[in-house]
Amino acid sequence: MNNCAQIAGARASRAPGKPAHCGATTIFAAKSLFVLLFGLVLMITAGAQTTSQSGYDIMKKANDKPTGNDMTANVLMKITSKTGSVKTREFVMYELKQKDGSSSILIKFLQPADVKGTSFLTLESGNGEKSQYIYLPSLKKVTRIAASDKNKPFMGSDLTYDDFGSRKLDDYSFNLLGEEILEGRACWKIESVSKDTSQSTSKIISLVDKESYIVLKVDFYDKTGALYKQMVVQKTDKISGFWTMLELEMKNLSTGSSTSLKFDVVKYNTGLSPSMFSKDGLGK
Repeated sequence: MNNCAQIAGARASRAPGKPAHCGATTIFAAKSLFVLLFGLVLMITAGAQTTSQSGYDIMKKANDKPTGNDMTANVLMKITSKTGSVKTREFVMYELKQKDGSSSILIKFLQPADVKGTSFLTLESGNGEKSQYIYLPSLKKVTRIAASDKNKPFMGSDLTYDDFGSRKLDDYSFNLLGEEILEGRACWKIESVSKDTSQSTSKIISLVDKESYIVLKVDFYDKTGALYKQMVVQKTDKISGFWTMLELEMKNLSTGSSTSLKFDVVKYNTGLSPSMFSKDGLGK
């Protein structure tokens, strides 16, 4: 099998309790994904609510909350197919915040055996651009994720490579649609539309908690206007003073599959070294 085929296989292989309480992640709010991620993890402290805000104002407040200097977490990923079969992935995620507000994200897979040793690195620049690299033990080499592949499945999940890291707010237009109650939380309902018409996602509808400006739910719509993917934050808690996303689920309504993420042993400000976040160090 050639290198491209092996990388494609790693991308395409496929196979929790407490109500959402001020969780935080979205395609915009997620500095580590988690925007997604998640984006896959934005830790947010409460912000004061103001009046006469635009959709942009609200999303910017969600996006600009402090997240600590660095973060480490153990993550359990469960990928459930339409037929109910489940595949699990275990990895450690590291995030380092740069002085210019950008983030570096490193993921190292621990289990199962067929993905153990795989590493994934996202490097953001101050202008919002990001470079991504993956190391596959079977190839023993580092490969850059091409721009054309950023919307492909990440390690067989319902997340994409582009879900890791933040996106530039200026690339979107925002419309405040109104208000909605989610699990007892009063939320702003905001429509986000990409200015790049080549994007596969035509618009995103987010529910942002009015009390703390954190994103509790995200709906993704395709170019035909159909809802094809949905992310819901299911559990959060305050760790070291930061609101932390602990559980989320991404559902692919087109395929019937879903991916859940559970974060454990979350630590902040442990003094991660910038040297960890180097493409030359992947696989070592």
